[in-house]
Amino acid sequence: MCPVPLTSNHSLAEWMSVFEDSVSLSALSIPGTHNSAAHHLSFPSVRCQRASIKKQLDNGIRFLDLRLSKPYTTFCTSFGNDLQVVHGAFPVALLHPVKLSRVLGIVFEFLSAHPGETIIVSLKNEGPFSWAPNELSAMLWDGYIQQAQHKWFLEPRIPQLGEARGKAILFRRFGCPDDKRDTFGFPASSWRYNTTGEDTVNGQLLAVQDFCELPTSNAIKEKALYVELHMMRASQMSPNTLFVNFTTASNFWNPYCWPKDVAKAVRSGVDDALKKTKGRCGILIMDFPDNDNWVIVQNVVARNNILSRNASDV
Repeated sequence: MCPVPLTSNHSLAEWMSVFEDSVSLSALSIPGTHNSAAHHLSFPSVRCQRASIKKQLDNGIRFLDLRLSKPYTTFCTSFGNDLQVVHGAFPVALLHPVKLSRVLGIVFEFLSAHPGETIIVSLKNEGPFSWAPNELSAMLWDGYIQQAQHKWFLEPRIPQLGEARGKAILFRRFGCPDDKRDTFGFPASSWRYNTTGEDTVNGQLLAVQDFCELPTSNAIKEKALYVELHMMRASQMSPNTLFVNFTTASNFWNPYCWPKDVAKAVRSGVDDALKKTKGRCGILIMDFPDNDNWVIVQNVVARNNILSRNASDV
């Protein structure tokens, strides 16, 4: 059967389906979004996306970054035990709260319609409230995971595609009790803040570049360099290590360093890095990847052609 061209929405919605079940997730080049649910009307310092979660998934995004808070006081009565999606100390939407249950519902609806795919879901606690030790893990387990374990890949390792198809892979950026570490997702809470990517964590299974704080707009070029260097590491180092590469950064107090402007400024450097490097680039996490009709997502996905069942499929 003739493969669907990469440029079609159908192909990007099912791009993982062309790979053998035995392919490790860490061997793939995967497009992702930063503060994925921050696509609603909000402050320009908070908004990181233009496309909805569904549109992101339909167009090939397979890593979602969700930051969680206890409900803000104004909305407590309508939230019940639900968690609210935030960006830092701020809600991701000005006009209405965004519930985690709704976002996960969209994820699972997509996976039900595209069972050959998998989605990495990164969960992290943020917001203005303090958290007791293991409080978030208890809320997530009791409210979202325990009754839906069949929808998640929860082992503390990098899966092969065949093990994770049709499931969300929990990328856990929070602590959990010792007795749950084997059943509470891939542990990813220990990388250094503002890391430029030189070190690996979790027994060499994870390598992260997340230089996220820009002192001035002049540091945007420095950020682009760190992105390129991490792509080079991903292309050269062991395919057993999961490379996570944030192209995003900001400075809340500097309007020239807000997400939309940084995404535009970094983009040329990211495009150059994709041209300079060959092979796997790891998970590339972006703000506003829909610029230029998702071309950057297509370029990341296309780097996987050497791994596909039929190289003409991607």
